[in-house]
Amino acid sequence: MQVPYEADDNIPLPSSNDSYSGKLLVRIPKSLHRRLAETSEREGVSLNQYIVSLLSAVA
Repeated sequence: MQVPYEADDNIPLPSSNDSYSGKLLVRIPKSLHRRLAETSEREGVSLNQYIVSLLSAVA
């Protein structure tokens, strides 16, 4: 099996643009996902908004 580099596939260079999309994909354990979802529901906010508030508190 060849990797893309060995197969002469076009591999894009990393972006040097300093803009941020505001999008972040993070894989977390199912147990943590459950705890966050349950807590956000108790707080009456979306899971996304709850995680943003937690991250804002530590950043």
